[in-house]
Amino acid sequence: MLIFYRPYTDPYFNIAAEEYFVKHFTEDICMVWHNSQSVIIGKHQNAFAEINYPFTKAQNIPVIRRISGGGAVYHDLGNLNFTFIKRTKKDNQVDFGQFTSIIVGFMQSIGIEVNVNKRNSIFIGNDKISGHAEHIFHEKVLHHGTLLFDTDLEMLNKSLEPYKKYEGKAMPSVRSTVCNIRPHLFQDTDIHSFTGMFVKWLHGHYPESEFYQLTEVDKSAIVQLVNEKYKTWEWNFGYSPAYAFEVAIQLVDGFLTLLVKVENGKIKLAQTVLESKNEATESVFNKLVGVNHKEEDIAEFAEINRHELELAGIKIVSFTQVFFR
Repeated sequence: MLIFYRPYTDPYFNIAAEEYFVKHFTEDICMVWHNSQSVIIGKHQNAFAEINYPFTKAQNIPVIRRISGGGAVYHDLGNLNFTFIKRTKKDNQVDFGQFTSIIVGFMQSIGIEVNVNKRNSIFIGNDKISGHAEHIFHEKVLHHGTLLFDTDLEMLNKSLEPYKKYEGKAMPSVRSTVCNIRPHLFQDTDIHSFTGMFVKWLHGHYPESEFYQLTEVDKSAIVQLVNEKYKTWEWNFGYSPAYAFEVAIQLVDGFLTLLVKVENGKIKLAQTVLESKNEATESVFNKLVGVNHKEEDIAEFAEINRHELELAGIKIVSFTQVFFR
């Protein structure tokens, strides 16, 4: 078992590092790491349905898709993250218990009683402190999770409060009340000491483990993965399963309701509801088909089609925003 604490807090780098290690290392691995402020969504989620998009954008909070399933989580420097990568047997690849038991053992070692629910989340009483997810790659399992130690819970709740309603088959997050671990400690400590305690406990749990540090080769490969995948709109938002939503388009003399369907990140249908239909608006909305459900691209569409939108009585000033707010 290789154990290493990653001192890097760039969330793009840290999420990409998981894919790099599960695909390129043969050794069993345990990584401990922190992310700066970010929202991490599951592979099969609709990014927009999991976040308060206007809030995360205004706060410059990155939204990053990971390779595992499960729900959306908020990270900041008060949150401790861990990743286990282990070889598995083909007939027993999904076994959350072998990993949640490690976290439970650590929590008990510092005097905190916890319980695990049927979704493999860890609670102090009725409040969640740790969520877990997995990804299977050939004969290996990547299991990772969080420990809410001293996270800004107000920012967490605001970031993970969806602003619009979306319909679709994406995997929704299961919402739980949460709490931090720090107030439950018998002796107060900070995140750095807490992390040190966890790493020391892991080394004792795996007595034959060795500590590892990233090499320049590792770093270069991870940065390449960041640039080619994890910083792209196509992965973080465009990869979302198909979804649909309605928006209220502002006219000079009122509003009309527009039904929008999105597949592979692109608008597949933009159609006004029956009572709002008219030839002018239908013509311009048909041109939205094929445009990315991306703020910059819809703003560009509005500018290119400004004259036709205005002739249809649509207010340009608010056109782009209604697709995201």
